[in-house]
Amino acid sequence: MIVDVRKLSSGACPARPVYHHGHFCVRTFHRLLSYPGYSLFIFFIIYLQMMDLRLYFKIQSRGTLDYSTSNTILNQTNPSPISHTIHIFDPLPIKKMMVEPIIHYVRSPLAEQIENTLHFTYYFPFISANAISYFHCFLSIVSMKFLSSESLFRRQIGVCIFQFRIFLDCLDGVVFRAHSHNKRYKSYYGDYGYYVDVVSDILGGTCLIVSVLLYFYKQRPFRPIKTRSNICSSSSASDGGTDETDLMILNLEDDQSSPRLNSSPSSPSSSPNEINNHLLETKQTIFITLVLFSVKYLLAAMFWDRNVHAYEDLLDSSVNTPQEKALQLSLLHSPLTILIFYLWRYLCALSIQDYLLFAIFIDRPWEFIQKTKTISWFLLVGTVLLTELHTDQLRSVFAALHSNS
Repeated sequence: MIVDVRKLSSGACPARPVYHHGHFCVRTFHRLLSYPGYSLFIFFIIYLQMMDLRLYFKIQSRGTLDYSTSNTILNQTNPSPISHTIHIFDPLPIKKMMVEPIIHYVRSPLAEQIENTLHFTYYFPFISANAISYFHCFLSIVSMKFLSSESLFRRQIGVCIFQFRIFLDCLDGVVFRAHSHNKRYKSYYGDYGYYVDVVSDILGGTCLIVSVLLYFYKQRPFRPIKTRSNICSSSSASDGGTDETDLMILNLEDDQSSPRLNSSPSSPSSSPNEINNHLLETKQTIFITLVLFSVKYLLAAMFWDRNVHAYEDLLDSSVNTPQEKALQLSLLHSPLTILIFYLWRYLCALSIQDYLLFAIFIDRPWEFIQKTKTISWFLLVGTVLLTELHTDQLRSVFAALHSNS
């Protein structure tokens, strides 16, 4: 039997490093500070929050959109575009307000920089937006082999492949707007490319969830052991209930020949497989947990797309009278509207996807799914209800304005 000596002590309860005594977030924070690569993640989060703070003031000061002065059309006889500037906040349509922060501040500007600097559509006019979508569908399938691997390094490679797939998802939109000479950042509902993009996103999310499920089937996570909290009550009180890390690492192949295990008084006929099944989560529990996570992921994607479309029609549509324009800006600048936009930025399917990919990269996918399952459902359902009530109220306000005029 092989034992992890780092978790042994001379007392009744095994000793652990100090950071193991905290919550999942505390242990994750310690990991970020312990490794230089992960430390950069903290600065990246600070960057996103500072940009989000700047976004708030940009929304407050945004006027009526005029895309006629913001188009940057590529000259077909000259590979240099009219403007090289990447405007993160100008223009600022509804979709950009509700999109995931990493896409808004990192992936989309990088994709636009590739188009403006490398002149992608000029030198490769035969590469369409749909062709890029087909290719990142292929990358989604390739990433499954790596994300479902038992090796952490291979799973990290799979995360990098999937992140490149997400970047290509941003690039196909840039290529589409460049080919169509339209710089408006919005979803073109009903267009063939829109359905290709939707199918590719569904395939990507499905590949990610199936990869995680296959990995959990290969390396089933430990289930919480309640008996250890009774034995070490004082230690469990300070641990916050995270006693699954107290488990010793057993080599079950060696245990098959261990007389102590086979002659245990409490379980004289227990086999190593039975003990292993007792310590680990069942496949049924894993499957149900991933199904519920997939349902949450799907609902986030559906309602985000639905609400982006609704707010675009209400607040970014072309209106004729000055009263309607003033009403649109007044509702857009409302603190409640901005709050709903920010909630969807962090609860949309792409944000959930990035959370899961980061958990896979640091080898904590099961802990992430388990620790956030309650609060994420509460936030998602609450945001959906709040958004539906808000959009209904906006429609009523516009209907009342039309009836009075």
